[in-house]
Amino acid sequence: MKTPSLILAAALSIPTIASAADPVKFQVFLDGELKHSVSLAGPHSQFKFSPEGLADTTLEFRLIAPEPLILEMKETTANAAPPEAVGRISLIKPGSSATAADIKGAKFKHAYVVVRQE
Repeated sequence: MKTPSLILAAALSIPTIASAADPVKFQVFLDGELKHSVSLAGPHSQFKFSPEGLADTTLEFRLIAPEPLILEMKETTANAAPPEAVGRISLIKPGSSATAADIKGAKFKHAYVVVRQE
């Protein structure tokens, strides 16, 4: 008798937990031009896109932590050696920014700037 009640209680709590995460928002700039506004919600959520004007390049962001905002950034470029660059960006407060060139150990082909939105 207790088992069905526990299963029902667990099933009802799942949507509440999943929707409890507030989205984090940031923008990606290249050469001072906004390339994309991104919103991620929930643990390990991901977003992947090709910046306009860079048909051979794909950027992927994965949420590591929402506060402080820590993102894993991955750039994949066709016909380049090495084809991938991966690094982590930490944006402590709204309005803070980081450039891909500042990520230690990662050689990004393009000089992206990631800015945390409020």
